[in-house]
Amino acid sequence: MTKRFYALLALSLCVQPATSAHPPPDYIRYAEGRQNARLEIAIRTFTLPSGQTVDLVGVVHIADAAYYAELNRRFTGYDSVLFEMVGDPSGMTRPSEEDTQALQGGGTVSTIQRAASKYLNLSYQLSAIDYTAKNMVHADVSAREFAQMQAERGENVMTLFVRAMQAQMGSQMNRTAMNELDTFGLIRILMSPDSAAEFKKSLAKVFDQMESMTVAMEGEQGSAVLSGRNDVVMKKVKEVLAHKNQRRIAVFYGGAHMPGIETALIGELDARPTGEEWLAAWTMPKAAKPKKPKTPPADTTPAP
Repeated sequence: MTKRFYALLALSLCVQPATSAHPPPDYIRYAEGRQNARLEIAIRTFTLPSGQTVDLVGVVHIADAAYYAELNRRFTGYDSVLFEMVGDPSGMTRPSEEDTQALQGGGTVSTIQRAASKYLNLSYQLSAIDYTAKNMVHADVSAREFAQMQAERGENVMTLFVRAMQAQMGSQMNRTAMNELDTFGLIRILMSPDSAAEFKKSLAKVFDQMESMTVAMEGEQGSAVLSGRNDVVMKKVKEVLAHKNQRRIAVFYGGAHMPGIETALIGELDARPTGEEWLAAWTMPKAAKPKKPKTPPADTTPAP
């Protein structure tokens, strides 16, 4: 139980949000209906003056298997799908068993994501998405390039964490969502009959504010994690669209990247938004309310 508590605490500290006076475009939202609650991710369509279209397909890196299956189905309809993956993607696009296992299992972040997916009964993106299709195009940096980008900015995991914490302390957060993941909230979740389901719902509410959190992490000069890699994907977008046979392409990146990529599409390519759709990445059924026992009818039999 101690390990489970620290796992929950560590995950909650990774997603502390902050707000901005000018909120970025929304690509992640928490929604509730009568039968379930959902973490939903947007797909937004942009049309260029040339008539070519770019779909920004946001994603979370652990999600329901059905969500990834739907993305795989949709990806077959694009001329190119530009995807994120820091490092050498050859282990995914031309997989051997050894390369695939190394890529999926390597790195601290990957290890945490895989552990979280098992705990929350979700699938892991690198295991669920088909990166071997011919239209899949790597649009990210190598590990060496990423390290160089961070060095040029004097940036590491700790500096990003400090930025997020400083912005968090100086802003007004969504207290309703955060109260569910404070220490007492975590204890309540831990002691519940289905702690994974309870934590999953609370975490989804925090993810709803993910775009605002990225503003805090960026700082004035931008970060290698977000704006630096967004510059790389935009360069690749321009390269692909230079081929006029590329009529419909997708950018498949984490939802936190999408507000910056959208801004660049509009500002640099004169794109205009022409469509929006939301897919349920996490679907959390609500527990059925117990039925109230029927009150037996009063005995109206006349006394003898």
